[in-house]
Amino acid sequence: ANVPLLRIGAGKCLPQHTHTGTELTQVLHGSFDDGRAVFGEGDFDEADAEILHQPVVQAQGECICLAAVDGRLVFDSWVARLASTVVGL
Repeated sequence: ANVPLLRIGAGKCLPQHTHTGTELTQVLHGSFDDGRAVFGEGDFDEADAEILHQPVVQAQGECICLAAVDGRLVFDSWVARLASTVVGL
């Protein structure tokens, strides 16, 4: 599993993606909306291969999350797929 600490600026988003395994995310600061719900400080999110989402950080400020990813992220965009190969996601 990969366990990245993510710091994403206000109003920024991650590319739309799904997963080959499970992604567990704990919001430490700020909030994001992934189309299913808004997750704020202290919230926990679980996503798997059945979930296609695009986390978008709320405009009020940056979001810091700790994520545990078992498997790989599967991006819709070829640009995001190429970038994920370079950074090892």
